[in-house]
Amino acid sequence: MIINNHLKKRCCEMFRIVFIDIDGTLLNSKEELNENLLKTIQELQQKGVLVALATGRSLDGSIIHGKQFNCSIYVTYNGGYSILNNHIIHDAKIPAELAYFLCRTTHDLNGTFIHFSDRRSLSNRPGMKTEYLLPFAESSTIIDTNRDAHRLALYLDSKHRNELQTQISEAASFDEGDRLEVFPAGSKWTGILPVIKKLGISPEEVVTIGNGTNDIEMLMEAGLGIAMGNSPDCVKQAADWVTEDNDHDGAALALQKAFSLQKEPLVQSRI
Repeated sequence: MIINNHLKKRCCEMFRIVFIDIDGTLLNSKEELNENLLKTIQELQQKGVLVALATGRSLDGSIIHGKQFNCSIYVTYNGGYSILNNHIIHDAKIPAELAYFLCRTTHDLNGTFIHFSDRRSLSNRPGMKTEYLLPFAESSTIIDTNRDAHRLALYLDSKHRNELQTQISEAASFDEGDRLEVFPAGSKWTGILPVIKKLGISPEEVVTIGNGTNDIEMLMEAGLGIAMGNSPDCVKQAADWVTEDNDHDGAALALQKAFSLQKEPLVQSRI
């Protein structure tokens, strides 16, 4: 079921591009892109709609899924690094001084840091092989982190995460439960804007789908913002629609409704 939060008129003919978050949105809880969503994306592409990914992941961590539908538009590092047809459209980084301070502090507190820059990552304790951390980290010293970063993943206990987050003012940060994620100042929407400007697409012609607090701005600013059923309440409240969760075809159902693809009434709206 899709719930309409905000009573805005939406016409499928006006939408030209979709930006989809990866973790918790494109992927189900088994970290798979299911066949129904893949077919829906491909049908959209056949209709001339552009389908892009907007994520906190690196480009390497995004391409492994985007290649399944020949994606050529990536907004990565939470809007810090945007790629259109293999060309860099937007590139913002966490200042070297701040990156170094956060990595050094994490190390001194016996935590683990991962410092991402472009398509490389460095860590004081490399070895984690989780897909969203691609490219996997190389062993690093603290001095190596005195450089601009696209992303920092700081693994600390909750007390130290909270303390460290209060000291971050020049970047965006999110507490992910086991780590503090730090990105360049801005949001996914910051990375989307230069892409759509380059394509000659207006914000009203954009659909966004996400499930995290870092998706809130892109859900609010797009012509149609859709929150997944597995989103926190604050994310659902920011969206125009709320769809099913990522284990019940939420993204596919939302796209089918937004672009009138369904042959039968797969989705019921509640207004």
